[in-house]
Amino acid sequence: MNRGFVVRLLLMLGLAALLAVRMGLVGRGAHGRGSAGVSSGEYGGSERVAAGQAPAATGALLTSISGRLTDASGRARTLAEFHGAPFVASVVYTRCTTVCPRVVAGLQRFEREGGGGPRPRFVLFSLDPAHDTPEALRAFASTHALDSTWTLLVPEVGLLPPLASALGVAWQPSPDGGIAHSAVVAMVDRAGRVRSRQIGLSDDPARLAAAWRAVQ
Repeated sequence: MNRGFVVRLLLMLGLAALLAVRMGLVGRGAHGRGSAGVSSGEYGGSERVAAGQAPAATGALLTSISGRLTDASGRARTLAEFHGAPFVASVVYTRCTTVCPRVVAGLQRFEREGGGGPRPRFVLFSLDPAHDTPEALRAFASTHALDSTWTLLVPEVGLLPPLASALGVAWQPSPDGGIAHSAVVAMVDRAGRVRSRQIGLSDDPARLAAAWRAVQ
């Protein structure tokens, strides 16, 4: 057999194996807590790995999903309250020290530098109902200097799967005790439909501003 052919064959097999491993990381389920798309990755780096991985959004109207949420004041809220006005949505959890602060910082840069158009309204959904009390939400808002245009909400446990599916977010506990999850910034229109998403930790305020103007 031609030696060059053998070398090419081995390279092709190696590439195929690498792609198979990559697809396995992207497609692994999130322990039943959302759509597939989160891998635990290496110990200590699972949140950064997961940030850039996200399943497709289902297209479900966020404002039609029923269930109870609690805001930073301890008041019970519903997603139906957000019908009629566009908003920017993302997911966080207050114990996060890696991905979530970067997502918030990127949104704040967009808020400062987006330029023109209506001021964005931000809604952050917690992925950690077990720990994110109203007090924890208030502390998070204070730490990150979030004003009244930012609403922080903790969904009841049963609301998390349909909410995450509508946003196209996957999550699972990470080996270091955190929560590995997709870093998604979603532009939600007046009807409650996700019109566009930014996935990962890219920081492009101009792109977010254009997407925000499109949902007005």
